[in-house]
Order: sequence, then C-alpha cells, then structure tokens
Amino acid sequence: MKSLYIFVFLFASAEIDECRSDPCKNGGTCKDQPGSFNCHCPEGFIGTQCEREVDACESNPCRNGGDCENYSGSYLCVCPEGFFGYHCEIASDPCFSNPCGSRGYCLPSNGSHICTCKVGYTGKSCEKELLPPTSLKVENVEETGLSISWRPPKDQAAKHMIDGYAVTYVSFDGSYRWTDYVDRSRAAHHLRALASGKAYNISVFSVKRKSNNKNDISRPVMLVTRTRPQPVEGFEIANVTATTITVQWALHKLKHATVSKVRVSIRQPEDVEDRAVELNNTVTKYTFRDLQPGQKYLIHMWTLSGLSTEEHPTESFATAPSYVWTRPLPPRNLTASRVTATSVQMVWEQPLVGSGEGYIINVTTSQSVKSRYVPNGRLSSYTVRDLNPGQRYRLSVMAVQNTDQGQVTSEPAHLYITKDGTPERRWSQTGHPRVLRNRVPPAFLPELRLLADHNTPEEPSLAPRFTELVDGRGRITTKFSSSPSRSVTVRTRDKQNCSINFCKNGGTCIAASDSYTCDCNPGFKGRQCELACKKVPQSCTRLYSETKSFPVWEGGVCHYLYKRVYKVHQDVCYKESCESTVTNKALRR
Repeated sequence: MKSLYIFVFLFASAEIDECRSDPCKNGGTCKDQPGSFNCHCPEGFIGTQCEREVDACESNPCRNGGDCENYSGSYLCVCPEGFFGYHCEIASDPCFSNPCGSRGYCLPSNGSHICTCKVGYTGKSCEKELLPPTSLKVENVEETGLSISWRPPKDQAAKHMIDGYAVTYVSFDGSYRWTDYVDRSRAAHHLRALASGKAYNISVFSVKRKSNNKNDISRPVMLVTRTRPQPVEGFEIANVTATTITVQWALHKLKHATVSKVRVSIRQPEDVEDRAVELNNTVTKYTFRDLQPGQKYLIHMWTLSGLSTEEHPTESFATAPSYVWTRPLPPRNLTASRVTATSVQMVWEQPLVGSGEGYIINVTTSQSVKSRYVPNGRLSSYTVRDLNPGQRYRLSVMAVQNTDQGQVTSEPAHLYITKDGTPERRWSQTGHPRVLRNRVPPAFLPELRLLADHNTPEEPSLAPRFTELVDGRGRITTKFSSSPSRSVTVRTRDKQNCSINFCKNGGTCIAASDSYTCDCNPGFKGRQCELACKKVPQSCTRLYSETKSFPVWEGGVCHYLYKRVYKVHQDVCYKESCESTVTNKALRR
C-alpha cells in the first residue's frame, strides 16, 4: 500500500518537470498536459515552442504593385503612384496602368476607365482588330451625284463584328466635306448634292458602335473620282454648205467653270468610228470640212473636266444628236443660150458627185420672184419665157435633194441678164410648149452679162422674201410679198431725146446718146410710166413647216430624232394689177 502512493507521486512530479524547464521560446507560455506540454505563442510567433517568427507578407496582400513590409507579425503596404488604401486597392488615376495598351487611348470615367480605340481596333481594351470593307468602286457618275459599291470584310468574325459603314467624301479644294452612315445590310450608296465637274476623295470605313457615342472605325478604303461637267448651252448648227458644217455653242463662266475642253464629233450614220476634235474652253465655234455633199451626218458634243491623269477626267453627257444633211453641189458652168427678147435658155452641167434629185429655178427682178420646182435630177437645161423687154433679171438654179428633214438646196448658180427693148420676134409654134424654129440671127442681140464677169459692176439686190403657194396639183409657185417700191427704168431704141418729156405720171426723162429712159415714180411702170400698178389681195394657201423631236431609246441611251411636218393654212396674198393711164393713140405717138 505504501509503495502505490509513491508511484503516483513520482508520475505527477514528472509532468511538472516538463514546464519547469521552460520549453517555450520568445516569451511563449507553457501549459502542462498529460504526458506533455503546450506553448501559447505571443503575437508574431508560431511553432511547438514558439521558435518561429510569423511572415505577414507571405500571402502578398498588397495589390496593384504595392510593396509589403513585415512588422512582427503584421505588414504594411507601400503603394505605387496612382494608388492608395490598406492593400493599395484604390486607384487615384484609372489610366495609370495603361489598361488600353498601345491600340487605344484611356479615359477616366467614374473611378474607372474607358478605352477609345485607335483606327483599326475595337473591344473593351482595344484587343480586337476591326477590318475595312473591300472592292470599293464607282458604279455610276452623274452631274451632281455618284453611286458607289463595296464588299464586306472577308473574315466572317470581323463581318459580324461591324454595325455599319461610314462614307466620307471631301472635295479636292476642301470646300465641301460630308459623312453618311450606311447600315451593314447594305453595300452601296448614292452620294448627292455634289458640284458638277469637281473631283472628290471618297473613303468608306467599317464602324463598331459604342455606348459612349465614340464609335470605333477601321482603316478606310478610298478612291478618287470626278462628277460629270454640265453640257454646253445653245448648241446649234450655224451654217451648212456642200462640204462643211459649222456648229456653235456657249459656255457660262460660272456654270462651266470646271470645263477644261470640249469635244465635237461627226460621223455618217453607217460609220463605226467618229471623227472627233477637242477644243479649248475658250472656243465656241467650229467647222467640219472636207465632207461629202448631199450626205447625212450625226453630230455630238461633250464637255471635259480634269484632263490630266492625276485629276481623274470625266466628260458630260452628250448633247442631243443633231442630224444634218450637207447641201448638194450646185450646177456647174451655168451659161445662157438661145437668147431672145422674151426668153432665155439656161444650160448647165451636173456635178460629178453630190447632185440633187431636182432643181429650183428662180427668176428675180427688183419687184418680184418667180420660182419653179422641177423634180428631175438629170435636167441640164431650162428655158425661161415671158420676159419683159427692158427689164433686168437675175436667173438662178439650185439643186434640190429630198431628205427625211425636208428639201435641202444647194448654193444657187446665178446669171444676170439685162434685156434691151428690141421688138419681140415671133416664132412658129406647133402645139405646146413653144418650139424654136430656124431663123435668121437677129441683127442685135440683147445685152447679156454673166455673174462671172468681174469687169461689170454688180448691182446690189436685197434678199427676196416670198410666200410659198400650193395649188391642188401639188405645184409650188412663189410671189413677192414684202419689198420696198423701186422705180423702173425702161430703155428704148427710138432715136429721141428729152427735149420733150415723154414720161408720164411724174416720170423723169434721162437722155442717152441715141435714146432716152424714163425713171418712173413708185407705183408706175411701163416704157413711158403710163401704167398705174397696185397690189390686189386674193385668197391663197400658205405652206408652213415645223420640226418636231421625239425620243428613241437605243441600248439604254436616249436619242432624239427630228421630223419635219408640213401644214397648209389659208392666207391672203397680193397680186400686182396695172392699168394704163393714157389712150392707145397717145401712147402710139
């Protein structure tokens, strides 16, 4: 029994001896436990015997690059510039760390940041590439507008990333700049309100919309083009001969300020190539030469802007096509033969090429014009009858060609004839028309002067004005309608002088070497001014011609064809009626 108590005492003494040796380090408190001990470590130490110091920076508590400093179980974060807080978690400048990288620009916003991407990039941190459209081209060019088209990016991911396209067009002189937005469902656009004849730089961008209205755009795809200049004004045919056609036009200083040159072309309808010429913008008239007589020609005209290669030249729409017929050649070598007191036969030669399909013969005096159309292109002579002795005549022959625009006449070939007052010779007739029989040559031929006789002064004559008359048989004659009254001079072969004034009704006697002439007052005619003449109105018909144009579409191009329409209207014409003012007995005297 005594031995048992001794054992218990020894065991308790052993437990107490474990803490007596003070096994805990660094101020740790030892506590006995059955068969062992436990150390309660002070702050900053750990381990069975508190032998190890705690490292508070081991868990990297500092953010945004802050430096951690250990202080006996605790730590202190030393924050870099731009951050503060116990763990450097608060940023004073959100863009300090350059969150957008080199592809964008950082903007602070409510304690955070927003990336504005550079051209060609998109995404929250500008990490995605934004591709431009491809295959930009011009589809149509107008005077005040352009039509363009393009294709979306080839990459499907980039294609679905974009929201639309921005189309920007800027004039070369910088006076105009505009941008249009096009939805991504479309790949074409029409530019409006442009100036005619100007060059424009056109750019198309892919667009990615953002909530802050600062949209991201791709690199542009670009082209340079020019609108069409406006066509000339007042284009018309100024003159037409057998071998030349002259055209003229006008260029307004402001309206055609961009016009560099004008181009005029001519060709026959069956020709493949045009005969064209380019002229400076200061020229307003041009003549095509060496053309074929009596042929149909088609004339077009354009204006040109920006002729040098770097200026991207364009041309205007062509003017309405002008169909013009050159005039046929006039008769050659017009001469007179078989001249009598009351008739003259004209003889001519047909031209080798460009002859007409008929002739118009005009007999002109100072007071009237008589005209006849002969539909015989092979005619080579014509006899003018019923001429008055003592009258001066101008005989002319014009070749006529029938075209789709009406009749086209040649330049007239002229003869000037003055017939002296010789007695009229009577020739036998067999039927109609009058046939000239054999006769003895007259002792005196009337005075004959040709137009080619440059030694004889030509008397000036006014351009006759006449009215076209149409009868029921379709014949056309002409009568003089408006001409100033002129005195009529009559020559006689009677050997008398002006000692006695034989002229009636105020006429003036003019003496010559072996005769006299009477210069009659207006309204009187005759050898001695014995006829009083006046104009008597009578009903007649007048032939009017009107040219109308109508459009014809050929191959998507509108051409204008011209057609002449004839109209007949009732009118009032005047016929000259003369009555003698003296008796036949007094006249014979």
